[in-house]
Amino acid sequence: MQRALFLILMAGLLCGSPLFARDGTGYIVERIEVRGNKKTKPKVILRSLMLRKGDRLPPDWIARSRQALYRTRLFRTVHLASKPGTEEGKAVVVVYVDEKRFGDLGVSLEYTELDGFGIASDAYHVNLWGEGKVVGVEYGLGERLKHWRFSYTDPWLSGSNLSLHVQGSTSSSDRDLYRSKNPDARGRYDLERIGGSLGIGRPIGTAYRLIFKYSFEDVQVGDFRAPAEVRGGGLFAQEVGAAVGRKPVGFLGLDLHRRPSGRPWGSVPGVDLSLQVDFSATYLGSTANFLRLRTELYRHFETFSGQTFSLGGRAGIIFGASPFYERFFLDGPNQLRGMERREVGPEGGTRFVSAEGVYSVSLARMGRFYLFAEGAGIRRPVNGTVRKDAGATAGIGILLFNRIDISFGLTTGTLIVKSHRFGGINVGL
Repeated sequence: MQRALFLILMAGLLCGSPLFARDGTGYIVERIEVRGNKKTKPKVILRSLMLRKGDRLPPDWIARSRQALYRTRLFRTVHLASKPGTEEGKAVVVVYVDEKRFGDLGVSLEYTELDGFGIASDAYHVNLWGEGKVVGVEYGLGERLKHWRFSYTDPWLSGSNLSLHVQGSTSSSDRDLYRSKNPDARGRYDLERIGGSLGIGRPIGTAYRLIFKYSFEDVQVGDFRAPAEVRGGGLFAQEVGAAVGRKPVGFLGLDLHRRPSGRPWGSVPGVDLSLQVDFSATYLGSTANFLRLRTELYRHFETFSGQTFSLGGRAGIIFGASPFYERFFLDGPNQLRGMERREVGPEGGTRFVSAEGVYSVSLARMGRFYLFAEGAGIRRPVNGTVRKDAGATAGIGILLFNRIDISFGLTTGTLIVKSHRFGGINVGL
């Protein structure tokens, strides 16, 4: 009843007020009223907004504020509007939320080129004590990967602008040394990781967040089988064979990222940016000394309604002697569209760069159709020489239901299926 009366009131104001007709643009925020919250503390909602008392309302304030509130994962629905203030040129911002009682629960069938088919499940309590704290558990069982993860996030530690991030995880994966139709020629090894991380974050401006963290993992390489065919002098196989056993890896890291929109790539005009710095040293409990930097930058332009051109790329560099499993490989999130995983630089590299352009067209609820061109290069020093490998492709693709990413390289004739969730149930409770 309360929600229905509020929506009726909102509709009347929208129809009768010139301030609402103009979306409140340019008016000064006199105050912000929060309604509908029964469990969530008002300060949590106010801190999540992109607005503060005394700010001038920008043209896109409704879209930005709605995205910010949905990113918290606390609410089923969010409504925002403005009404005239007590003085000329001022506005009152009204925020109405419909809360989730628990959080999110998901069960799904997954598929990736790297790990094959699998089943995944996760559960998140997204509003612990009404303060926006998030506790989550994830579990996955697949053809080539098993993993679980526990995470806890406090977005406003002790009422400050600092955030706390705690994570623990374990994984066991089956990996090939090389791609080949002959299993004996591929070679293989198992890679097991168990560890966790502790991070403290803070906002940088209105759109960025910086997280300083310490992470530690115990890594085990096992069940090594050398490939039947010697490639590149067999140096990579020797390197993997020499790493068999259990070794610790510890990092001090910085993670700077622009707050994501929560939507698939290319669907919202703007910039996606992230920078990760990881420093490993023996005095941090690690088995190796090295510094790893990785950055990602994309710009999305809206050309016509529902059509977006995305341009950007990724790059990374490692200084020092890192274990082979900490190098850059062109698979997983780094895999090129329209190309097989590890087709470029199968032994990994200490330097890599990739660039791509994607023109996408919205298909409403069906997803997005796109054209793409992408290329990458990777290199690493070996015994006084430098091994280099590069590749590029162009083609077409489709993002079905914003979940299943299918790309076909017209220049390579290769069909790639990449997805986070192939199908399943995700419920906000």
